[in-house]
Amino acid sequence: MANKNKIVLFFPAYNSNEACPPLALISIAAPLISKGYEVKIVDSTLEEDMVGAVLRELDDAICLGMSLVTGPMLKGAAEVGRAAKARYPQLPIVLGGWHPSILPEQTLEADFVDVVVLKQGEEAFQELIECFTSGDSLGNVTGILWKDGDEIRRNMPRKYPTVAELPSRLPGYELFDYETYCNLTGLRWIMYSSSHGCPYNCSYCSNASVYGRNLDLLPVEQVVDEVTYLVRKYNINLVGIIDDIYFAFMDRCLEMAEGFIRSGLKFEWYIQDRVDSWAKLTADQARLYRRAGLVRIHFGAESGSDEVLKSIEKKTNIGKTIEALERCKQGDIRASFGFIFGLPEEKDEDMYQTLDMIDRIYRAYDKADCYTNIFTPYPGSPLWPISIEKGFIPPKSFEDWSDYYPRITELPWISDKKHRKLQAIRQYLRFGYHQVKVGEKHHSWKHTLLLNLLKPTSRLRIRTKQFTFPFEIYGYSGLQRLKSSFNIYDRF
Repeated sequence: MANKNKIVLFFPAYNSNEACPPLALISIAAPLISKGYEVKIVDSTLEEDMVGAVLRELDDAICLGMSLVTGPMLKGAAEVGRAAKARYPQLPIVLGGWHPSILPEQTLEADFVDVVVLKQGEEAFQELIECFTSGDSLGNVTGILWKDGDEIRRNMPRKYPTVAELPSRLPGYELFDYETYCNLTGLRWIMYSSSHGCPYNCSYCSNASVYGRNLDLLPVEQVVDEVTYLVRKYNINLVGIIDDIYFAFMDRCLEMAEGFIRSGLKFEWYIQDRVDSWAKLTADQARLYRRAGLVRIHFGAESGSDEVLKSIEKKTNIGKTIEALERCKQGDIRASFGFIFGLPEEKDEDMYQTLDMIDRIYRAYDKADCYTNIFTPYPGSPLWPISIEKGFIPPKSFEDWSDYYPRITELPWISDKKHRKLQAIRQYLRFGYHQVKVGEKHHSWKHTLLLNLLKPTSRLRIRTKQFTFPFEIYGYSGLQRLKSSFNIYDRF
């Protein structure tokens, strides 16, 4: 076998301007760097020609690896994967991440894919690299599916280590030019995780199908040491701690915050959590977190209806949402709430309760914002078989899933008329209620002026539940089309 030492990892973007170094590939790259391999990461967010950028790195590569979640990332993966396979037909292409882990057989049916790595990929991918370089069979690598000629083989399941037993991710952070990301978003920003998994089993979530209902934690000392090291070394302004649930163990979280304060470093961080977890804190504890740099919490509020929350096994209620909002206000921390429209048990009355809740949140706190999506059933979630029973038809191939995400998905229990109404409501929410996205540049003054002009009537529509004759949406859409056609104005 040729003495190759280079691995190429590709990260296809998820139709978002919120760009920072991809944590999934940082985690995969780190142990390989520690073993002496050269790792190149291509992030499509930074590349005008993502295909060319990947192909330029492949000439002497051992393999091409990608990490994916369901949705637009799959389109970029297929485009790059097919181009790579056309030029380098013998080059192994390995896919991992959320989507391949949930639908491995269908993923492996894609003509450019050679291997699928299930769940945590750090150890399995490293073993694959050793097989590729030695020429050994893949048959003994646990936790993968692979193509053996015309056959698909599923190897034995892997016994996964705890997150504390995994190699340090710190070497993976060395692969990036943070100034390039800063130029794109205005932030020196990284993501970090201090745990895997979640003990809850909300019926819309597929987390348990990947991690089980386990919560696997890093020691507090390691988290504090690693985060402060990264902040200091790369002059980081913002850290996204993207644990599925952060406040499961209150003492641990307080120790972490106190450790950040003791470091003496001035940086900001955000988390995501449940409203009922945060609501348990005192006002003094909320203020301590703010002193430690916590500036934002992303909450999965899901609905303004207690009946809908019960239907999705969300072990909370709308009272806890308001308590969480108040605690953020007391701590001067931005509160961002996510809501889901179109859940199977949601009725119009429930939807209107959610609109009332959103309006109430904005009235109560000027550092709150809300985001909405239309329910998307995911394989592996408890609602998946229920959705199929109700007539939902899932995508038939790997690439069909690229158009499958919350802005697009059509549901059999929602008529075309209702779907259009939901989209109109979501547009009025965007017009009437500001959103402050992480790592996204501010709108131009022209766009801001336009939104301010649309705000009063949009809020009135939300409050009165009147959505017929949506002339504001027609006017806005027409202006966007006109601007695109002539291409002579600054970005709106």
